[in-house]
Amino acid sequence: MGTQLDAKLFTVDDLFAEAGTHYEIPIYQRNYSWRNEQIEQLIDDVWTAAQDDTVDEYFLGNLIVAPKLRSPEARSVAYEVVDGQQRVTTLFMLLARLGVETKAKLTYASRRSATDALARLSVSEDDEGSGILTGYKIIDARIGRFAKAGDQLERFSTFLRKQVQLVRAVLPDDTDLNKYFEIMNTRGQQLEQVDIVKARLMSYLRSDVGEVDERRACFAWIWDACTDMDSYIQMALARGSTQLRESLFGKDWDQLKIRSFADLAQLRPLADNQATVRSEGLAIRDALRVYAQAPERPSDDEDEAGRFESPIRFPSLLLHTLKVMRVPGIDDQEVDGHLDDNKLIKRFDDDFQSLTEFERSAKAERFAETLLRCRFILDNFVLKREFTATNGEDGAWSLKRLTRGESVSRHARTAKVNARFPAAFAQAQDEADGGPADDATRDVLLLQSLLRVTYTSPRTMHWITRVLGAAGVLETSRADAARTIMSELRSYIRLKVSQSLPGDGGPTGFNIERVVYTYLDYLLAQGASPELKEDSAFTFVFRNSVEHFFPQHANRDDAGWDAVSPDDPELQMFGNLALVSVSANSKFSNALPLSKALKKQILRQSKKLELMARVVERDGRWDRRSIQEHDRDMVTLLRRDLAEAGFLS
Repeated sequence: MGTQLDAKLFTVDDLFAEAGTHYEIPIYQRNYSWRNEQIEQLIDDVWTAAQDDTVDEYFLGNLIVAPKLRSPEARSVAYEVVDGQQRVTTLFMLLARLGVETKAKLTYASRRSATDALARLSVSEDDEGSGILTGYKIIDARIGRFAKAGDQLERFSTFLRKQVQLVRAVLPDDTDLNKYFEIMNTRGQQLEQVDIVKARLMSYLRSDVGEVDERRACFAWIWDACTDMDSYIQMALARGSTQLRESLFGKDWDQLKIRSFADLAQLRPLADNQATVRSEGLAIRDALRVYAQAPERPSDDEDEAGRFESPIRFPSLLLHTLKVMRVPGIDDQEVDGHLDDNKLIKRFDDDFQSLTEFERSAKAERFAETLLRCRFILDNFVLKREFTATNGEDGAWSLKRLTRGESVSRHARTAKVNARFPAAFAQAQDEADGGPADDATRDVLLLQSLLRVTYTSPRTMHWITRVLGAAGVLETSRADAARTIMSELRSYIRLKVSQSLPGDGGPTGFNIERVVYTYLDYLLAQGASPELKEDSAFTFVFRNSVEHFFPQHANRDDAGWDAVSPDDPELQMFGNLALVSVSANSKFSNALPLSKALKKQILRQSKKLELMARVVERDGRWDRRSIQEHDRDMVTLLRRDLAEAGFLS
């Protein structure tokens, strides 16, 4: 690429404040596809940074654009968005929701519906405009939760505009975009915080017997294997060597047999080492140069990369590991900043800088041991999304461990060793790959999916630390491990629910935390109400929209529109609310309960909503009295569960 990249740092305000600037999403880019998880994470991360007085600016990443051909007399500047279209579209919609005027234009080439949707952003439209209006409704719902924060919302808006920064990099006019995309997809990526942390930890390693090179090579071996979040660790750590895999994970590949750093160093295959470091004068800059890039991923027909998707990425795993190490057992103090991967270097500096040279070396080794243990538990005992031909493009919740298997092809005379994925806690007789989950696995999966859809931002997933740090899960039977994890998660959820319990002066409306809704749905699915049977097929989906069963703005042309008035306190009571997806909320619109009760597909999202619909079908009404009775019954059900577990007096 002949000339140099024109890269400048822009605030969000500056990015959209240029009157003659036009950003165009080219036809070769996919449609806008961000949904709850990505949108809420961006908003929540910026919100948290805005409330932190120590944060002066927040870097959101890069926007790569290419100049479009234009006539010399044209006064506007047009760019094709090559990389960063999801982020820039989200920012554009977020500013619109906050009432901030943008002078720059944003359009989608050859996608008129998407461009029209950006021009008429609204929460009342049924047409979803290639996903853009759905994204806007998610933004509206999330900002709506902050709306009562008053000055804090204004502070968020100002911080977003003035202190959130992006690098806008303009490609040279003669750039071959095909070549550029090829380069983007190779290993030539920019240094990230994880690379710097890795280099520092390796530089801390010391040895009195001249084995520092081996120690650093062992550390890099463990670290690089753990970065490969698309594979189970049993594959990533011993790729291509079943003998090494059996040594590390047992003959069935389903136990972490070797755990000490010294023993791991003994087993590290020297032939597979991707790089070596000289022991003398290991400077940070040298370590960065040698170790910044992960090794090429060799092909391995035993692996099934892409079938499973981890709930977190590698930087978050590092922070969970550090948190597990911080105190014996689990650090119960929940500070979202402890899981903020934008502060990865700071978190490690806080834990290592005050130590002596010897202490740093010992702790770096212990970190590698703990990282491997946490990664093994994450892979084998924490839910994933599984993508198969029958699961659809969004995948399905999955809780499976990896074990050794064999397959015999029609033409081969000998069995081929491969990976199998039985249910995580299945006993020996139930270990068919793809078979029905056993009761223990199904119960743990339901609790973990409850938490996964409740706490969508990686910095709020403290429940994962609970699982990774749970005592004894690798030293006991699978049945006992399941019980331990169940107990940890139920205790965690009950504590959260007890802190936001509605009724008796508790929170109402949008102030009720999501976990109250999701845990109630869990209890109802377990058969806690005599009005509903136990539903073993119930599945949690991502939901972030609070649905008023009796609408806040009922259509006055519908009979019964005045059964509950906008000023009645029952409208905002827990008994009138349920949690649904944004699209479901849009489809319900301002319909009255009798009409909503007919939409069976939407009702399946929430057991509470299903129960409310049954009341309507039974009584033929949903009024103030109905809301009061349902509210009393649901709060009583929650209180009974909390009291029995000792979380309420």
